Amino acid sequence: MDIGKAFSFVFEDEEWVGKVLIGGLISLIPLIGQLAVLGYALKVAQNVAQGNPRPLPRWNEFGDHLMRGLYDFVIRLVYALPVVVLGLLFGCVAAFSGGAASSQRGQQQVGALFGVLGICLVPLMIVLGLALSLLSFAALARFIATNNLGQALRVGEVVAIVRRSIGAWAMVLVVAILAGMVGGLGAIACGFGALFTSFYAQCVIGHALGQTAVQQGLAGAAPQAYSYGPPPMQ
Repeated sequence: MDIGKAFSFVFEDEEWVGKVLIGGLISLIPLIGQLAVLGYALKVAQNVAQGNPRPLPRWNEFGDHLMRGLYDFVIRLVYALPVVVLGLLFGCVAAFSGGAASSQRGQQQVGALFGVLGICLVPLMIVLGLALSLLSFAALARFIATNNLGQALRVGEVVAIVRRSIGAWAMVLVVAILAGMVGGLGAIACGFGALFTSFYAQCVIGHALGQTAVQQGLAGAAPQAYSYGPPPMQ
């Protein structure tokens, strides 16, 4: 992966200032704005996968970016479910046990028990979260190649893709972490600036994802219209 290209490509676009400004302002819109930004980043990935020399798209297809972002959210949510369920179960058990302990001593014992469980569970959730992040990146790569939600949610095939080249997907995660750090610089320099640096970070992640899709043979011709099930028979 060309990490430097992922961080620099935005500034190679003649209209990058306007596109980043619009993206930052759109991210102010609750929920819809965040979904549109996710969809925009996926379009960046798709353009990179298709060999577009100027992968930073315009904002004139807002509805398309929004729809793509909704698919992005669904894919990420599905692959995050194990961590979500594990966290919810731990929270429910903690709440139930805390309510059942009537005495102060009982509450202390329950608190100590869940303190130990938390020490054991938190590292597990971190490792599981990182593994699921790799799967979600691979699933998103399948989606940008096909525009097909069903392809992205074929968990067994996605797991096989990651196992075949775990280092490549781990590199996407590294870029995502680095981009997140860059995105946080806007909050340090100027709180309002975080809107634009965070949007820039999403574009960086999109470019890295597109590069990896090409490297892993998941890129191709322009994909079909959005669909939910298996792709049509050739």
